[in-house]
Amino acid sequence: MKRFQSMATKGLIVKIFAIAVIVGAMDMTALSQTRIRFARGASSATVTGTLPAGTSRSYVVGARRGQMMTVNVRAAGYVWLDIGGNDVGDGITIECRSTDDYIITVHNDNDRATRFSLYVAIN
Repeated sequence: MKRFQSMATKGLIVKIFAIAVIVGAMDMTALSQTRIRFARGASSATVTGTLPAGTSRSYVVGARRGQMMTVNVRAAGYVWLDIGGNDVGDGITIECRSTDDYIITVHNDNDRATRFSLYVAIN
């Protein structure tokens, strides 16, 4: 019986270690995304925040195929956006090609913390 308990304990330790390795390998930006939700009846939202120097923050917004999405960021200093990994400077209007979640990332390339305002509209 003790041998079986020892084997079960070792198996549990191996499983816990495997889970820890998988979680550690996950893209941490995927875990830190904030979903943007529009108020009832609204087609736009503004998110504000502060980014430490040299960091970024990701947001997720859902849109349907054919909708137009406008995204703009305002901040002191050099702050820029990317949508799905594509650099769009400080803003863009695009036609959504699929019904999906879109990832909008705000990047702060300043050497100091910067407050920003992110505007997202979907029509």
